[in-house]
This record gives sequence, structure tokens and C-alpha cells, in this order.
Amino acid sequence: MKSTATLVDTGFLVALFNDRDGHHADARRMLSELAGSRLYTVWEVLAEAGHLLDDTGKFNLMRWTAAGRLTVLASDPVELDGMADFMAHYADADLADVALVFAADRERIYNILTVDRKDFDRYRSPAGKRLKRLWLKD
Repeated sequence: MKSTATLVDTGFLVALFNDRDGHHADARRMLSELAGSRLYTVWEVLAEAGHLLDDTGKFNLMRWTAAGRLTVLASDPVELDGMADFMAHYADADLADVALVFAADRERIYNILTVDRKDFDRYRSPAGKRLKRLWLKD
């Protein structure tokens, strides 16, 4: 796979750092295919993944991120009102998903690793862009 910037959602990180997850082997394989690509996420995703992982998985995720394998982007407080509007429009959107969608426009990165097919297939960014799932395609 060619080198490309890619956003990373919670489910991919949980699968990657939990060897009992049903998508663990696929997540590791996908990571190998993306060797050389820059991976990005937002703090909201990192917090959500940390909450869902056991201590070993959480520590490994933190160390992997600290080693530069994942760049963590900060959400912009100026966008909070727009994020609230987005959540009102997509009633079941969670904050981590919304933060990723807004980061996509800010960074112009529209590739994503996610297990969340249903939501990311319907979301459109504020700029009207659709995020392209690179993993767990139908």
C-alpha cells in the first residue's frame, strides 16, 4: 500500500492492543501494510481507547504513541460549537468520532482505520467530505 496519512479511531487501537479482540490479527496485518505511513488520532480517541483496554494494553498504547508511531492531534476549542451542531445532526455521534471528523478537515486527512462502518460511512465532514475506510471493508 502506498504511503499515506491516515486517521485512527478507537476500535482499531483497541483491536491492535488487545490480543483477545476479534479484529486483533487484522489490525496487526493492516498496520504492517501501512508501514511508512503517518498515523494520526485525537486525544478523545486516545482517552476512549485507554478506557476500553486493560492496563497492559493501555500502557502499550501509550508507549507506542510516545515512540512516535501515532501522532495525537488536539481538538480546537473554536470548533466546539460546530462539533455540537454535528452531534445534533448525527444524533448518536460520540465525541471521539466527531473530533476525528473535524480533525480530518483541519489536517486534510480523509483516510481512516475504524471498525465503526455504520457511522463513518454516513458522516460527512463540515467541508462535505466523506472519510474513506481503509480497513474492514465490506
